[in-house]
Amino acid sequence: MTHNRSDEELAMRALIVPELRKRYPAARIIHELPLRYSSNRIDLAAVTEDEIVSVEIKSSRDVMDRLEAQLRAFKPISSRMIAALAPRWNEQLPTIKTEHASGGIGYQQQFTETQQIIRRVAGIEVWTVDAAASSVTVTAGDYYRANKPWLAQMLDMLHVSELINIAGRHQVAVPKRPNHLTLVSELVDMLQGREVVRAVCRALRARDAFAQGTDAPIGLVQPQPVIIENPRLIG
Repeated sequence: MTHNRSDEELAMRALIVPELRKRYPAARIIHELPLRYSSNRIDLAAVTEDEIVSVEIKSSRDVMDRLEAQLRAFKPISSRMIAALAPRWNEQLPTIKTEHASGGIGYQQQFTETQQIIRRVAGIEVWTVDAAASSVTVTAGDYYRANKPWLAQMLDMLHVSELINIAGRHQVAVPKRPNHLTLVSELVDMLQGREVVRAVCRALRARDAFAQGTDAPIGLVQPQPVIIENPRLIG
Protein backbone atom coordinates (compact mmCIF):
# COMPACT_ATOMS: atom_id res chain seq x y z
CA MET A 1 0.00 0.00 0.00
CA THR A 2 1.55 3.33 -1.08
CA HIS A 3 0.43 6.91 -0.58
CA ASN A 4 1.61 10.17 -2.12
CA ARG A 5 3.11 12.22 0.68
CA SER A 6 4.93 15.53 0.42
CA ASP A 7 8.45 15.89 1.78
CA GLU A 8 7.04 18.07 4.54
CA GLU A 9 4.50 15.45 5.58
CA LEU A 10 7.19 12.77 5.63
CA ALA A 11 9.32 15.00 7.84
CA MET A 12 6.34 15.65 10.11
CA ARG A 13 5.68 11.92 10.43
CA ALA A 14 9.33 11.37 11.32
CA LEU A 15 8.93 13.85 14.18
CA ILE A 16 5.54 12.60 15.39
CA VAL A 17 6.38 8.89 15.61
CA PRO A 18 9.11 9.31 18.29
CA GLU A 19 6.74 11.47 20.33
CA LEU A 20 4.10 8.75 20.18
CA ARG A 21 6.67 6.16 21.25
CA LYS A 22 7.60 8.28 24.28
CA ARG A 23 3.99 8.47 25.39
CA TYR A 24 2.94 4.96 24.41
CA PRO A 25 6.10 2.82 24.49
CA ALA A 26 4.23 -0.48 24.14
CA ALA A 27 2.04 0.69 21.24
CA ARG A 28 2.19 -0.52 17.67
CA ILE A 29 2.53 2.50 15.37
CA ILE A 30 0.33 2.12 12.28
CA HIS A 31 0.45 4.33 9.18
CA GLU A 32 -2.82 4.87 7.27
CA LEU A 33 -5.30 2.96 9.42
CA PRO A 34 -8.51 2.41 7.38
CA LEU A 35 -12.01 2.73 8.80
CA ARG A 36 -14.50 0.39 7.18
CA TYR A 37 -17.45 2.55 8.24
CA SER A 38 -15.85 5.63 6.63
CA SER A 39 -13.77 6.43 3.56
CA ASN A 40 -11.30 8.31 5.76
CA ARG A 41 -8.01 6.83 6.95
CA ILE A 42 -6.20 7.73 10.14
CA ASP A 43 -2.77 9.13 9.19
CA LEU A 44 -1.04 7.66 12.24
CA ALA A 45 -2.35 5.50 15.07
CA ALA A 46 -0.69 4.30 18.24
CA VAL A 47 -2.47 1.07 19.17
CA THR A 48 -1.86 -0.20 22.67
CA GLU A 49 -3.45 -3.24 24.27
CA ASP A 50 -6.51 -1.22 25.26
CA GLU A 51 -6.71 2.03 23.30
CA ILE A 52 -6.30 3.64 19.89
CA VAL A 53 -4.65 7.05 19.75
CA SER A 54 -5.38 8.72 16.39
CA VAL A 55 -3.31 11.42 14.70
CA GLU A 56 -4.45 13.56 11.78
CA ILE A 57 -1.56 15.35 10.06
CA LYS A 58 -1.99 18.63 8.20
CA SER A 59 1.08 19.94 6.40
CA SER A 60 1.29 23.48 5.04
CA ARG A 61 0.23 22.15 1.60
CA ASP A 62 -3.00 20.62 2.88
CA VAL A 63 -6.43 22.21 2.91
CA MET A 64 -8.88 22.24 5.79
CA ASP A 65 -12.14 21.50 3.98
CA ARG A 66 -12.14 17.86 5.15
CA LEU A 67 -10.65 18.28 8.62
CA GLU A 68 -13.90 18.38 10.59
CA ALA A 69 -15.32 15.31 8.83
CA GLN A 70 -12.05 13.45 9.37
CA LEU A 71 -11.90 14.20 13.08
CA ARG A 72 -15.55 13.25 13.57
CA ALA A 73 -14.95 10.00 11.68
CA PHE A 74 -12.02 9.08 13.93
CA LYS A 75 -13.73 9.94 17.21
CA PRO A 76 -15.90 6.79 17.52
CA ILE A 77 -12.88 4.45 17.70
CA SER A 78 -10.31 6.67 19.40
CA SER A 79 -9.66 7.04 23.09
CA ARG A 80 -7.52 10.09 22.27
CA MET A 81 -7.13 12.21 19.14
CA ILE A 82 -4.30 14.48 18.08
CA ALA A 83 -4.31 17.12 15.34
CA ALA A 84 -0.69 17.53 14.21
CA LEU A 85 -0.55 20.87 12.40
CA ALA A 86 2.08 22.70 10.42
CA PRO A 87 2.73 26.11 12.03
CA ARG A 88 0.68 28.04 9.46
CA TRP A 89 -2.51 26.31 10.63
CA ASN A 90 -1.97 27.00 14.32
CA GLU A 91 -0.93 30.62 14.51
CA GLN A 92 -1.63 32.40 17.78
CA LEU A 93 -3.73 35.39 16.81
CA PRO A 94 -3.81 38.53 18.97
CA THR A 95 -6.76 39.21 21.23
CA ILE A 96 -9.25 41.89 20.28
CA LYS A 97 -9.93 44.73 22.69
CA THR A 98 -13.65 45.45 23.05
CA GLU A 99 -15.49 48.24 24.81
CA HIS A 100 -18.83 47.51 26.44
CA ALA A 101 -21.78 49.89 26.56
CA SER A 102 -21.34 50.09 30.31
CA GLY A 103 -17.88 51.52 29.78
CA GLY A 104 -15.99 48.35 30.67
CA ILE A 105 -13.22 46.91 28.53
CA GLY A 106 -12.93 43.26 27.52
CA TYR A 107 -10.65 41.09 25.46
CA GLN A 108 -11.74 38.48 22.95
CA GLN A 109 -9.45 35.69 21.77
CA GLN A 110 -9.30 35.18 18.00
CA PHE A 111 -8.98 31.76 16.40
CA THR A 112 -7.90 30.65 12.97
CA GLU A 113 -10.31 28.65 10.82
CA THR A 114 -8.45 25.46 11.69
CA GLN A 115 -8.56 26.22 15.41
CA GLN A 116 -12.30 26.90 15.17
CA ILE A 117 -12.86 23.49 13.56
CA ILE A 118 -10.91 21.75 16.31
CA ARG A 119 -12.82 23.63 19.00
CA ARG A 120 -16.15 22.58 17.42
CA VAL A 121 -15.22 18.90 17.40
CA ALA A 122 -13.76 19.12 20.94
CA GLY A 123 -11.62 16.60 22.78
CA ILE A 124 -8.64 17.13 20.46
CA GLU A 125 -5.01 17.52 21.51
CA VAL A 126 -3.17 19.93 19.21
CA TRP A 127 0.49 19.62 18.27
CA THR A 128 2.40 22.19 16.23
CA VAL A 129 4.84 20.19 14.13
CA ASP A 130 7.47 22.35 12.47
CA ALA A 131 9.33 20.26 9.90
CA ALA A 132 11.83 23.05 9.16
CA ALA A 133 12.75 23.48 12.83
CA SER A 134 12.44 19.73 13.63
CA SER A 135 10.21 20.55 16.59
CA VAL A 136 6.96 19.29 18.09
CA THR A 137 5.06 21.48 20.54
CA VAL A 138 1.83 20.65 22.36
CA THR A 139 -0.04 23.92 21.99
CA ALA A 140 -3.67 23.40 22.96
CA GLY A 141 -6.47 20.97 23.57
CA ASP A 142 -8.94 19.49 26.04
CA TYR A 143 -7.39 16.08 25.51
CA TYR A 144 -7.53 15.24 29.20
CA ARG A 145 -11.07 14.03 28.51
CA ALA A 146 -10.61 10.56 27.07
CA ASN A 147 -13.29 9.55 24.57
CA LYS A 148 -15.47 6.47 25.06
CA PRO A 149 -15.14 4.39 21.88
CA TRP A 150 -18.29 3.16 20.12
CA LEU A 151 -18.23 -0.64 20.16
CA ALA A 152 -19.96 -1.34 16.84
CA GLN A 153 -17.70 1.09 14.98
CA MET A 154 -14.62 -0.45 16.54
CA LEU A 155 -15.65 -3.95 15.47
CA ASP A 156 -16.67 -2.67 12.06
CA MET A 157 -13.01 -1.84 11.33
CA LEU A 158 -12.06 -5.52 11.36
CA HIS A 159 -12.05 -8.20 8.70
CA VAL A 160 -14.45 -11.14 8.87
CA SER A 161 -11.59 -13.49 9.78
CA GLU A 162 -10.59 -11.22 12.66
CA LEU A 163 -14.17 -11.09 13.94
CA ILE A 164 -14.39 -14.90 13.78
CA ASN A 165 -11.19 -15.15 15.81
CA ILE A 166 -12.60 -12.82 18.44
CA ALA A 167 -15.76 -14.93 18.63
CA GLY A 168 -13.65 -18.02 19.17
CA ARG A 169 -11.52 -16.40 21.84
CA HIS A 170 -14.62 -15.36 23.77
CA GLN A 171 -16.64 -18.53 23.15
CA VAL A 172 -19.29 -16.75 21.07
CA ALA A 173 -21.04 -19.14 18.69
CA VAL A 174 -21.17 -18.10 15.02
CA PRO A 175 -23.06 -19.55 12.03
CA LYS A 176 -21.30 -21.65 9.40
CA ARG A 177 -21.15 -18.84 6.86
CA PRO A 178 -21.08 -15.70 8.98
CA ASN A 179 -21.17 -12.28 7.36
CA HIS A 180 -19.64 -9.09 8.67
CA LEU A 181 -22.86 -7.52 9.95
CA THR A 182 -23.96 -10.67 11.80
CA LEU A 183 -20.59 -11.04 13.49
CA VAL A 184 -20.47 -7.41 14.60
CA SER A 185 -24.02 -7.61 15.98
CA GLU A 186 -23.36 -10.84 17.90
CA LEU A 187 -20.13 -9.55 19.42
CA VAL A 188 -21.68 -6.25 20.49
CA ASP A 189 -24.50 -8.20 22.18
CA MET A 190 -22.32 -10.80 23.85
CA LEU A 191 -19.18 -8.92 24.94
CA GLN A 192 -18.62 -6.20 27.49
CA GLY A 193 -17.29 -2.86 26.32
CA ARG A 194 -13.77 -3.33 27.61
CA GLU A 195 -13.60 -6.78 26.02
CA VAL A 196 -14.51 -5.32 22.62
CA VAL A 197 -11.91 -2.56 22.85
CA ARG A 198 -9.12 -4.94 23.85
CA ALA A 199 -10.14 -7.48 21.20
CA VAL A 200 -10.08 -4.87 18.42
CA CYS A 201 -6.72 -3.52 19.57
CA ARG A 202 -5.36 -7.08 19.66
CA ALA A 203 -6.51 -7.69 16.08
CA LEU A 204 -5.02 -4.43 14.77
CA ARG A 205 -1.73 -5.07 16.53
CA ALA A 206 -1.55 -8.48 14.83
CA ARG A 207 -2.75 -7.53 11.32
CA ASP A 208 -0.13 -7.69 8.58
CA ALA A 209 -1.58 -5.24 6.05
CA PHE A 210 -0.82 -1.57 6.56
CA ALA A 211 1.15 1.16 4.80
CA GLN A 212 4.93 1.32 4.65
CA GLY A 213 6.56 2.42 7.90
CA THR A 214 4.11 0.54 10.12
CA ASP A 215 5.61 -1.45 12.97
CA ALA A 216 5.88 -5.21 12.53
CA PRO A 217 2.77 -7.17 13.61
CA ILE A 218 2.52 -8.28 17.18
CA GLY A 219 1.43 -11.86 16.55
CA LEU A 220 -0.92 -13.86 18.70
CA VAL A 221 -2.10 -17.46 18.76
CA GLN A 222 -5.76 -17.41 17.82
CA PRO A 223 -8.31 -20.00 19.00
CA GLN A 224 -10.66 -21.85 16.67
CA PRO A 225 -14.16 -20.36 16.40
CA VAL A 226 -17.19 -22.09 17.82
CA ILE A 227 -19.30 -22.99 14.75
CA ILE A 228 -22.92 -24.01 14.94
CA GLU A 229 -25.10 -25.53 12.23
CA ASN A 230 -28.17 -23.40 12.85
CA PRO A 231 -27.61 -19.72 13.79
CA ARG A 232 -31.13 -19.57 15.25
CA LEU A 233 -29.94 -21.67 18.14
CA ILE A 234 -27.67 -18.92 19.40
CA GLY A 235 -28.69 -17.97 22.89
